[in-house]
Formats: sequence, C-alpha cells, structure tokens
Amino acid sequence: MRFEWPSVFLVLLAVPLFFRHWLAKLEPPTLRWPSLGLWNQNASLGKKTPWGPHGWLLFMRILAGACWIVALARPQLSDERSYRTVSGVDLLLAIDVSRSMQARDLGEFNRLDTAKQNIKRFIEGRPNDRMGLVMFAGEAYTLSPPTLDAGLLFQALSEVQMGVLRDGTAIGDGLALSINRLRASKAKSRVIVLLTDGDNNAGQIDPLTAGELAVGYGIRVYTIAVGREGKVAVPIEVEDALGRKHTQMQVLDNALNTTLLEQIAEKTQGKFYRVGDREALSRVFSEIDRLEKSELKTHTQVHYRDVFVLWIWLGLWIWVASEVLRWGVWKLTW
Repeated sequence: MRFEWPSVFLVLLAVPLFFRHWLAKLEPPTLRWPSLGLWNQNASLGKKTPWGPHGWLLFMRILAGACWIVALARPQLSDERSYRTVSGVDLLLAIDVSRSMQARDLGEFNRLDTAKQNIKRFIEGRPNDRMGLVMFAGEAYTLSPPTLDAGLLFQALSEVQMGVLRDGTAIGDGLALSINRLRASKAKSRVIVLLTDGDNNAGQIDPLTAGELAVGYGIRVYTIAVGREGKVAVPIEVEDALGRKHTQMQVLDNALNTTLLEQIAEKTQGKFYRVGDREALSRVFSEIDRLEKSELKTHTQVHYRDVFVLWIWLGLWIWVASEVLRWGVWKLTW
C-alpha cells in the first residue's frame, strides 16, 4: 500500500497532545481528608477516568478520526504487471536423413540419433524463438513450420527417421524448402541450420542457387558437416532364405562436399562447421545458440487503485459504535 499525500499524517502528531490534555482534565482534585463516600463516587459509572466509559468513547473517536486522516492521505493498492517483448529469431533446422546417416562414427549412436539428441537440447534452450523442422534425403519434407510450441517440435523431431523419403542427398531442395518456410517471417533474425553428411546428388534445385535465394531474403545459413569422408559401415536389414530378417553391416562410399557447405555459409554470412565426434557437434550447437541470441525486453506497468473509501467507512462505523455505546449502553451525557 502507498499513500498519495503522506504529509497529511502530520495531523496525527497532535493526537498525543490532545490525549494528554484530556487526561489532565480528568485528574481528580487532591483532598486532605478523603471520605468513604468519595471513593464510592469514584467507582460510579459516570466518573470520567481514562479507564472508564468516557475514556473508551474518547479512544473510539480518536480512532475514527485517525481512519479519516488515513483516508485523506489517499491510500492506494498497487497492481503490477510485467509484459515481455521478444525480438526473437525464427530458426529452421534442416536435417539430412539419407541412409549414410546410420553410420556410427560419431560415438555410441549413429549420426542421425546423435544429431537429434543435440537438436532436442538446442530447442529446450530457446523457448522464446519460433523454430521449425525440415528433413531431406532424395527429396525434402516439412515436419513442422516455425512455431513456439516446443511440444509440437519434439513430436516432429521424433518423426525424423531414415527410410521415409526417397534415398539420396538433395541439399538444394532441403535448403530451398527451409527458405520457403522462413521467407514470410517478420522476425528480426532468420536462420537456417543445415546438417548433412554427404554431397548433393539428388533433387531439382542447385544448392548454390538456393544459397543465393537465402541471400535475397536476408536469411543466414549455418552448415554442419558430420562424420568422416570415404568408406563408412552402415547397418542394413536383410532377409535370408527362410524369410527371417536380420541386420548386417554394409560399406558405403561417403562423399562429403565440405567446399559446397562452406560456400553456402559464406554467401549467406553464416558459418561452416566440420564435426567429427559427438562432443564437437554439441559444441557447434552451443556456439550457434550464443551467436543467435534473442533480444528480450521486459516492460513493467503499475496501476494504483484508491481504497480511501474503505477507511472512510471504517471510521464512520467506529464513530457510530461509540454513539451507540454512549446513548444506548452507558447513557452518558458527556
């Protein structure tokens, strides 16, 4: 609670002086030989003592007056509200789901699962940004447009898997689809994080042409090349003569075009990352998180509500109660 005019409380300084003056008036006269009858008189109801009915009436009236003085000081209750304005980043994650992403050269898990674990933590750390998800192999597919709904993103991330799209690596198509999802965005910063382990060998759009398109829309592209080049072993499911399915390792020739990814990143004023293990991939996402920070502003509005009417009514009820006691209970004429 606050008071708009607190200087009014200076009036309360006069209350102790008034009360002291009233006590002095109630001092009984000094008698040389007090009689028993005088003591009986002091004990009567009409005796003006600080502890008798007159004292209580005075106290109640002073209290009522104090309530009205508080009302004059204009007491107010505050209602504080905070508003957040986020000048955030609209970010699209484009993930390669080609067959070579099954290779286990990053650590305990294959390339795709390792990427998904890092992406999940990345999403959790950016609650104020709209994020979307695109996966691509021989073709590209949107799993989630940019959204603030983390639950929707996690559901989309769980659907990122190999074998759903035609095999191949259509980097240009994946990048172009991501750009299309961001081109109408009004965000202060628009970013694409493209993760792949191969070279462009499918699709209809040239990756460098897609990079030029990103430049035209003011979209920055971070490219991440995961895994090592050359021969890599990936698990595949085969069926034997009896119809039983089992997994065996197959060697694939992994052609990783780092030059292409560097050119796309440089052209769009992004950054290229080369990742060879799980810890390196985690550091890459941490760095991107630092580079693309959202601007968060908090505005606080305080609304004051007058409550002086309550103090006026409180003083009035105390005054009425004193009058009821005076005339109805104690029957004092004062």
